[in-house]
Amino acid sequence: MQSRCSFSSILLLGTLILILPSCTPKVSAFGSPTGPFRASFDHYAINVDDVDQSVDFYQKVLGLEEIYDGTEKDNIRWLSLGNGMSLHVIEADNEAVRLQKGVHLSISVYNFEEFVQHLRDINLQFYSWQGLPMQTNGRPDGVTQVYFKDLDGYWIEINDSRKVLSEKD
Repeated sequence: MQSRCSFSSILLLGTLILILPSCTPKVSAFGSPTGPFRASFDHYAINVDDVDQSVDFYQKVLGLEEIYDGTEKDNIRWLSLGNGMSLHVIEADNEAVRLQKGVHLSISVYNFEEFVQHLRDINLQFYSWQGLPMQTNGRPDGVTQVYFKDLDGYWIEINDSRKVLSEKD
Protein backbone atom coordinates (compact mmCIF):
# COMPACT_ATOMS: atom_id res chain seq x y z
CA MET A 1 0.00 0.00 0.00
CA GLN A 2 1.35 3.32 -1.02
CA SER A 3 0.79 6.41 1.20
CA ARG A 4 0.37 9.83 -0.24
CA CYS A 5 0.77 13.14 1.53
CA SER A 6 -1.56 15.82 0.35
CA PHE A 7 -0.51 19.45 0.16
CA SER A 8 -2.91 20.33 3.00
CA SER A 9 -1.36 17.64 5.26
CA ILE A 10 2.12 19.02 4.62
CA LEU A 11 0.88 22.56 5.24
CA LEU A 12 -0.75 21.50 8.52
CA LEU A 13 2.38 19.67 9.67
CA GLY A 14 4.56 22.68 8.81
CA THR A 15 2.24 25.02 10.70
CA LEU A 16 2.30 22.77 13.78
CA ILE A 17 6.10 22.62 13.70
CA LEU A 18 6.21 26.42 13.71
CA ILE A 19 3.50 26.94 16.36
CA LEU A 20 4.20 24.20 18.92
CA PRO A 21 7.60 25.47 20.10
CA SER A 22 5.98 28.80 21.03
CA CYS A 23 3.46 26.92 23.21
CA THR A 24 6.03 25.04 25.26
CA PRO A 25 6.91 26.37 28.72
CA LYS A 26 10.06 28.45 28.87
CA VAL A 27 12.39 29.13 31.77
CA SER A 28 11.80 32.64 33.09
CA ALA A 29 14.49 35.15 32.29
CA PHE A 30 16.62 36.53 35.12
CA GLY A 31 16.54 40.14 34.01
CA SER A 32 18.62 41.25 31.06
CA PRO A 33 22.18 39.93 31.01
CA THR A 34 24.87 42.58 30.90
CA GLY A 35 28.64 42.86 30.65
CA PRO A 36 31.24 40.38 29.46
CA PHE A 37 30.06 37.71 31.92
CA ARG A 38 26.35 38.20 31.03
CA ALA A 39 25.51 38.92 34.68
CA SER A 40 21.89 39.36 35.71
CA PHE A 41 19.95 39.68 38.96
CA ASP A 42 18.95 36.37 40.57
CA HIS A 43 17.86 36.92 44.19
CA TYR A 44 18.05 39.13 47.26
CA ALA A 45 18.52 37.44 50.65
CA ILE A 46 17.63 38.76 54.09
CA ASN A 47 18.24 37.39 57.58
CA VAL A 48 15.17 37.59 59.82
CA ASP A 49 14.18 36.73 63.40
CA ASP A 50 11.12 34.65 62.44
CA VAL A 51 10.87 33.23 58.91
CA ASP A 52 7.13 32.51 59.12
CA GLN A 53 6.22 36.01 60.35
CA SER A 54 8.41 37.61 57.71
CA VAL A 55 6.93 35.53 54.89
CA ASP A 56 3.43 36.43 56.16
CA PHE A 57 4.45 40.12 56.08
CA TYR A 58 5.74 39.98 52.49
CA GLN A 59 2.66 38.09 51.35
CA LYS A 60 0.26 40.49 53.11
CA VAL A 61 2.01 43.69 52.03
CA LEU A 62 3.31 42.79 48.57
CA GLY A 63 1.28 39.71 47.67
CA LEU A 64 4.45 37.76 46.86
CA GLU A 65 3.96 34.09 46.01
CA GLU A 66 5.98 31.46 47.80
CA ILE A 67 8.05 29.31 45.45
CA TYR A 68 10.10 26.14 45.79
CA ASP A 69 13.07 26.62 48.13
CA GLY A 70 16.04 24.91 46.53
CA THR A 71 17.80 24.54 49.88
CA GLU A 72 14.86 22.61 51.39
CA LYS A 73 15.88 23.89 54.85
CA ASP A 74 13.23 24.69 57.47
CA ASN A 75 14.71 28.11 58.28
CA ILE A 76 14.66 29.33 54.66
CA ARG A 77 11.72 30.23 52.42
CA TRP A 78 11.75 31.76 48.94
CA LEU A 79 9.28 34.27 47.49
CA SER A 80 8.95 35.14 43.81
CA LEU A 81 9.89 38.63 42.63
CA GLY A 82 8.87 37.75 39.05
CA ASN A 83 10.91 36.82 35.98
CA GLY A 84 12.79 34.08 37.78
CA MET A 85 14.03 36.40 40.53
CA SER A 86 13.35 35.76 44.20
CA LEU A 87 13.56 37.00 47.76
CA HIS A 88 15.25 34.50 50.08
CA VAL A 89 13.98 34.87 53.65
CA ILE A 90 16.40 33.23 56.07
CA GLU A 91 15.80 32.80 59.78
CA ALA A 92 19.27 33.51 61.16
CA ASP A 93 21.19 35.99 63.29
CA ASN A 94 20.70 39.46 61.86
CA GLU A 95 22.22 41.41 64.75
CA ALA A 96 25.21 42.73 62.76
CA VAL A 97 23.10 43.88 59.78
CA ARG A 98 23.23 47.67 59.27
CA LEU A 99 19.91 48.97 58.00
CA GLN A 100 20.09 52.25 56.13
CA LYS A 101 17.48 53.50 53.68
CA GLY A 102 20.13 53.78 50.96
CA VAL A 103 20.50 49.98 51.10
CA HIS A 104 17.09 48.65 50.11
CA LEU A 105 15.12 46.22 47.99
CA SER A 106 13.23 48.05 45.26
CA ILE A 107 10.09 46.66 43.65
CA SER A 108 8.14 48.32 40.86
CA VAL A 109 4.35 48.06 40.81
CA TYR A 110 2.18 49.08 37.90
CA ASN A 111 -0.76 50.22 40.06
CA PHE A 112 1.22 52.52 42.35
CA GLU A 113 -1.66 54.61 43.74
CA GLU A 114 -3.65 51.45 44.47
CA PHE A 115 -0.63 49.99 46.26
CA VAL A 116 -0.14 53.14 48.38
CA GLN A 117 -3.82 52.95 49.36
CA HIS A 118 -3.24 49.30 50.32
CA LEU A 119 -0.42 50.42 52.64
CA ARG A 120 -2.80 52.96 54.21
CA ASP A 121 -5.56 50.33 54.52
CA ILE A 122 -3.30 47.93 56.42
CA ASN A 123 -1.88 50.81 58.52
CA LEU A 124 1.71 50.28 57.41
CA GLN A 125 3.85 53.36 58.01
CA PHE A 126 5.66 54.48 54.87
CA TYR A 127 7.88 57.44 54.02
CA SER A 128 9.08 59.55 51.15
CA TRP A 129 12.82 59.45 50.37
CA GLN A 130 13.08 62.68 52.36
CA GLY A 131 11.62 60.91 55.43
CA LEU A 132 8.15 62.47 55.42
CA PRO A 133 5.69 59.96 56.91
CA MET A 134 2.79 58.68 54.83
CA GLN A 135 3.91 60.65 51.75
CA THR A 136 5.20 59.70 48.32
CA ASN A 137 7.83 61.59 46.37
CA GLY A 138 8.68 61.99 42.73
CA ARG A 139 12.11 61.67 41.17
CA PRO A 140 13.43 63.86 38.34
CA ASP A 141 12.90 60.95 35.90
CA GLY A 142 9.13 60.98 36.60
CA VAL A 143 9.09 57.92 38.86
CA THR A 144 7.07 58.10 42.10
CA GLN A 145 8.22 56.13 45.14
CA VAL A 146 7.67 55.28 48.81
CA TYR A 147 9.77 53.49 51.41
CA PHE A 148 8.84 51.30 54.37
CA LYS A 149 10.52 48.82 56.69
CA ASP A 150 9.73 45.14 57.08
CA LEU A 151 9.46 43.40 60.47
CA ASP A 152 13.25 43.15 60.80
CA GLY A 153 13.96 46.74 59.77
CA TYR A 154 14.93 46.15 56.12
CA TRP A 155 14.04 49.09 53.88
CA ILE A 156 11.84 48.43 50.85
CA GLU A 157 11.22 50.90 48.04
CA ILE A 158 8.07 50.63 45.96
CA ASN A 159 7.92 52.67 42.77
CA ASP A 160 6.09 52.96 39.46
CA SER A 161 9.16 52.86 37.20
CA ARG A 162 7.87 50.10 34.92
CA LYS A 163 4.68 52.05 34.22
CA VAL A 164 6.58 55.30 33.67
CA LEU A 165 9.09 53.62 31.34
CA SER A 166 6.34 51.82 29.38
CA GLU A 167 4.52 55.12 28.85
CA LYS A 168 7.71 56.69 27.43
CA ASP A 169 8.06 53.95 24.78
